[in-house]
Amino acid sequence: MRYAVVDIGSNSVRLLITDGEKSLKRMLEITRLAQGLNKSGRLCEDAMARTRDAILKFKAVAESENCDAFYPFATEAVRSATNGKEFVSMLKENGVYIDVVSGEIEAQIGFSGAYTSGTAAVVDIGGASTELAIGNENGLFYGKSLHVGCVRLKESFGEDVARIREFCREKAKEYDAQGIAFDKLYGIGGSASTIASIDAKLESYDETTLHHRTLSRRRIEEIVEKVRSTPMELRDGITGLEPKRKDIIVCSGMWLLCIMEYLGADEIINSETSNTEGYLKYRLKENAAKNG
Repeated sequence: MRYAVVDIGSNSVRLLITDGEKSLKRMLEITRLAQGLNKSGRLCEDAMARTRDAILKFKAVAESENCDAFYPFATEAVRSATNGKEFVSMLKENGVYIDVVSGEIEAQIGFSGAYTSGTAAVVDIGGASTELAIGNENGLFYGKSLHVGCVRLKESFGEDVARIREFCREKAKEYDAQGIAFDKLYGIGGSASTIASIDAKLESYDETTLHHRTLSRRRIEEIVEKVRSTPMELRDGITGLEPKRKDIIVCSGMWLLCIMEYLGADEIINSETSNTEGYLKYRLKENAAKNG
């Protein structure tokens, strides 16, 4: 069997093609679906069109790769927008039926995709929300989603580091997770992957180099400051920094640092297996229950 899983995020749309055991192809399009959402509460027409086009492109790729199933799912931008149902209907008119997952399910699938062993915490910084999940081999025993993401932070504060830090330190407390012990902290999603890519000075995406790359809190601080102190027009010259993320990486990096500070974590492990793998496990389990 070949499966195509599409994560319709608030900042990017990601495609995973897998046989259920290993990834066969990964693709990503940054579409900024959450553009303007923080102020208007709605998805703007241009962002919906960009995202629709990326999904249809990935559907065509899945068909060309002879995938047996196509599983697109959407997260915070669609579930919180007042016109989220309009976006779902737009996709349905194009023959794509998307599953809008809850914040709790999003935390669950992110954990499931990244988990390896022991007691682990997983943080997933998206464009409009951030999930924190903690669990072990028996599953999740803590999971929470906050309405904070790199696109929302950028639209609210620009790159005013002092204001971002003050806001994020207070928001991190809303996780109410202090005192929950874990062995390892994993970061998933585009923000963590981009920071790891800058650390590795990658000219192009390399899953092997990025997967389980460990970064200290101090190293992340250095990377955030390097980007912040580089004029926007010169940031394309920072090796490893995706050009379309150059205006949000300071916000996502600051938010990650505040979460790590809150949890008392000195390092984080980047995981390239994430909620796409986790959603596939979730969907196959749901299908088996329905057919069982």
